[in-house]
Amino acid sequence: MQSLNLDTKNEKGFALITTYLVMVFISTVAFATWAKSFTEIRQVDREVARVRSYAAAEAGLQNSLAQIGANAYTGFINTNTINVANFQSVSGQAVGSFSATIQYPNQADWVIVRAIGTVDGETRTLEGRVFLDSNLSKYLVYANTPDFGSGTNAQYGEPDLTDKDGNGVPDYPERVPANGDQRAALYFTGDWTLSGTNVQLYGDSNAGGTINGNSSSKVHGDSYVSSFTQNLSGQVTNTGVSGGLPVTDGFADDLDRNHDGIVDASDAPDRHALTATGGGDAHKTETIVPIDHSFYQAHNNIASFSGATTKDRFLKLESINNGTATRVVEYTNANYTSQVATYILPANAIVYVKGDVYMKGEIGGRVSVVSSDDIFFEGNLTYAAGQTKADSTHSTAFLAKDKLYFKAGDLSVSGVLYAENSAGGTAFDASQGAAKQKLRLYGNRVMNGSTNLGLYPDRVYAYDSQLKLYRPPGIPVVPALRLVRETG
Repeated sequence: MQSLNLDTKNEKGFALITTYLVMVFISTVAFATWAKSFTEIRQVDREVARVRSYAAAEAGLQNSLAQIGANAYTGFINTNTINVANFQSVSGQAVGSFSATIQYPNQADWVIVRAIGTVDGETRTLEGRVFLDSNLSKYLVYANTPDFGSGTNAQYGEPDLTDKDGNGVPDYPERVPANGDQRAALYFTGDWTLSGTNVQLYGDSNAGGTINGNSSSKVHGDSYVSSFTQNLSGQVTNTGVSGGLPVTDGFADDLDRNHDGIVDASDAPDRHALTATGGGDAHKTETIVPIDHSFYQAHNNIASFSGATTKDRFLKLESINNGTATRVVEYTNANYTSQVATYILPANAIVYVKGDVYMKGEIGGRVSVVSSDDIFFEGNLTYAAGQTKADSTHSTAFLAKDKLYFKAGDLSVSGVLYAENSAGGTAFDASQGAAKQKLRLYGNRVMNGSTNLGLYPDRVYAYDSQLKLYRPPGIPVVPALRLVRETG
């Protein structure tokens, strides 16, 4: 009996120890599970915070884009820092905070935005580059007219004679680079008619109607025409180009449109569509909004020129301070004999005249000259030391409410040339002044109407791609956010 009681006690003790060990094991597993769940919850919370902080940083980019866009039409960029301490979702829920800084280096064609979003201690940093595009500095010629005519011997753009290997042969077969963004470009909202012979375009052409040419002329580049059509099989039924006008950039980079395994003439090489949406190998149609004269009046660096009374001004521009600024000398008439006054402009300046402007001379710094009526070029107007192309220090624009008149017989003008001419007709007029000989325009022409610059027998319209990078003051732009990357 005593032995049996001992065994029973041993069994009870063993059962108690076993139960205790099981309870310890269960507790350990439960604690481990809880700890893992707690860690995972913390990780989930942290990941949620990271996602929200990324969204907050994105909100900083978008707020910066809105701030830039608010003034972009005038070309002025607001670079004030944006700080939002209580960023909320669309439902009103508090998300976190963000701050954004805006840099405008060299007042070039981009803005750098750096946005930092913070949520529950988690911080993420995004950097975006906002590109600033302007039709006023994008095209060698932009003409809003039903039919733009080009007369004999007109040359648009300049042949690119780059010879990197030094063999004496230009690298580009048609003297235009492979990258279309580096080429000169013409844009016509209607037809482009090459009415004269030997019209040469070293670049691309865009026409909202058709291109009507001849075999003695040539487009050394591509054409984009709204009347370009293809059938369901991909065959081109209308290139939009007539008259035997050659169109080619010289590069074998064209599409096999009809999918027959080869690229030949039936594929209409170098000829493309101009459509409302663009996409593929098509270009997108574009429009230009008239400039805001009230803005230029409000930002005039010579206040007396924009007074209540309309008055014509006769101006000679002189570069000073080693070409970094401009002095404006006002005369009584276009004979430029009797001075009225002298004005010193800052490095970045706007001159608005309520009336006509008669002018010639040399420009230092960045200057925009705006007239409530006409601008008359009495003589050459280029940059300091005879420089003809813009750079980070020099750029200019001449913006007329009505017309631009080209009076000198031998004339060179640099910059953005804009003639609104709301009544239509001739926007760039060469009918006045001396007998015409030679015309050199270095920059971009934008007009509502047509021209009669064919009165100059020798004329070259040279594209200035630098005007896209270094625009004159007050040139309207369209901001586009690109190249977003996470930096922290």
